[in-house]
Amino acid sequence: MKLQEYKGKELLQQYGFEKPDALLVTKKNLDDPATLLALHAFCSKHPQVMVKAQVIGGQRKKQGFVQESKGCDATLSLLQQLFSKMYQTQSVLSILVEEKIAIAHEYFLALLYDTRLKTPMLLFSSKGGIDIESHREELARYPISPIDGLSEESLRSFLHGLHVQDAAVLVPLLLSAYQCFTLADCLHLEINPLIKTNNGVWYAGDAKITIDDAAIPRQPFLQHVQEEASFLTPREIAARQVDALDYRGVAGRTFMDLPGTIAILASGGGASLTCMDALMRAGGKPANYTEYSGNPSREKVRKLTEITLSKPDLTGCLVIGGTANFTDVYETLAGFMDAVLVIKPSYPIVIRRAGPRDAEAFAMIRSLVDEHHFNVTLFGEETPMTKAVLVMVKKAEEYYASL
Repeated sequence: MKLQEYKGKELLQQYGFEKPDALLVTKKNLDDPATLLALHAFCSKHPQVMVKAQVIGGQRKKQGFVQESKGCDATLSLLQQLFSKMYQTQSVLSILVEEKIAIAHEYFLALLYDTRLKTPMLLFSSKGGIDIESHREELARYPISPIDGLSEESLRSFLHGLHVQDAAVLVPLLLSAYQCFTLADCLHLEINPLIKTNNGVWYAGDAKITIDDAAIPRQPFLQHVQEEASFLTPREIAARQVDALDYRGVAGRTFMDLPGTIAILASGGGASLTCMDALMRAGGKPANYTEYSGNPSREKVRKLTEITLSKPDLTGCLVIGGTANFTDVYETLAGFMDAVLVIKPSYPIVIRRAGPRDAEAFAMIRSLVDEHHFNVTLFGEETPMTKAVLVMVKKAEEYYASL
């Protein structure tokens, strides 16, 4: 779960970080008298404010989605402008109006997992702010022992080596950030900028935080927080609901819309990614990436298939996976065909599956193909997955050329 800035700051506040005084304005409530009254009161209290669109991504300020404003009328006009804009593919649904902070210095702080070293990693720089991309080579990295964690002594030594003047204050802040990172089950925690003000108060100027989806049930902070929908497509939202409402296997938890035209329904993480690579190397353009595994029910696979095939202008559909050990291949392919019978696609479908009850599944599909004249090619375990991918790309190209 990716938290928008205001939610990330609320989480950091629980671990001792200060956040500027702020007012959250939503698009649907912008014209409400209560919202306008609260905005007028806030701007009267803070003559200078920062208006910050709550979207997921970087370089908001450079793209005009974070701006300074003075006065209620100017701020209201800016809110209306930002609500009418698109940030990449995201609609702006909420905006944070925040008091402007007098900045003495900006730092950069991030905590994440280094998959190569298999350890948490602290990233730090004395040059924070919007130009951090141009200072990436100056980011100091500190691998954190998963067993020993961070200590005051190790942090003091780390910051001393960087000749950081504010080390005495930064040590407890970094320890608090690491505590938030571990206890809140973060996959990524970034504060940029970490602000030191002219009067010596420290603020989280921004917060980019991603929480492990599997840890959400044990995080009280997230029990009533839904993932922000502004950066998800309707299909991505619908696919996640398939898993959220049914715990039988996995189908839709991972779903990403992509700009291509070949729909993908894959099984098995490693095999799925290998097939995606093979597809793109062969010139195919995937319309999405999604997986189903863990013996999902026929109903779940049907729902996921309907979502996957709802994308317009498809030129093919690839159902791909290795040899299953426990997944009922008949049950899952029956769910797939249930959706096909409703959608009735004219484009080619290539299926490469193997495992329990695969012979029954293939017989069922052949019967339906004969009856409804679908363009389906079936491959079992005797055919390498990469070969099935090549067949899919060729058939999709032929279909497109025939339109």
